[in-house]
Amino acid sequence: MLTDYMVTCPHCHWRGCLFAKGDREAWKPATPRVHDVVFQCERCHGEWGARVVGDDVRPLPVTEVLPVSSV
Repeated sequence: MLTDYMVTCPHCHWRGCLFAKGDREAWKPATPRVHDVVFQCERCHGEWGARVVGDDVRPLPVTEVLPVSSV
């Protein structure tokens, strides 16, 4: 099951719910294999990384780049 998260874009401060970008197959199990995820803002299209902590995400420093696997 896909999970969306309430996030705030660190680039333009847009707030809303987004799905993580990347390998959507990683979210099929009940417990995700992926703990670092990437989001893309709907307003400015900026990308940033976050770490999944329980049912929430915590943004990583904007300077830290996470690799995104191709779908």
